[in-house]
Amino acid sequence: MIKKTHKIKAFTLTEMMVVIVISAIVVGLAFTVLGIVQNNMRSIENNYEYQSKIQSLEVALTIDFTKYPVAEWNPKENELTLSSPIENRTYTFVSDSIVNDLDTFALKTKNVTYYFEGEEVKSGRIDAIKLTFNDTKDLHRIFVYKRNDPTIHF
Repeated sequence: MIKKTHKIKAFTLTEMMVVIVISAIVVGLAFTVLGIVQNNMRSIENNYEYQSKIQSLEVALTIDFTKYPVAEWNPKENELTLSSPIENRTYTFVSDSIVNDLDTFALKTKNVTYYFEGEEVKSGRIDAIKLTFNDTKDLHRIFVYKRNDPTIHF
């Protein structure tokens, strides 16, 4: 009697182990790349949020500088008061934020400079303000000004 042996086509154990090792390396690299992408996305989100806070402060200051004819800086209380005969708005500069009557802007200022008629002033009436912030480059700063009413000279 003749025995026929049929060879079954299959992978050897060594071939299967090589495929599993290569797959594990690829999956490990994929998870590493995924972690890097997630960290970058968090960083982008934080930067966007910080820039949004700076822009909303700039918009609020611009609106208030336009709305109120008189702006005064009080260095003893770290307050910027914008006023009109009807109402006034106060911005208080705290170490880690800027607070006004409506909002709180969680921004640390590095340098705040006040101007009146083009000259830097330390207190009293102002017509412009320049803010630079921590955690940003010098390119990210706010400069807000208002047009003076000619009656301030009378």
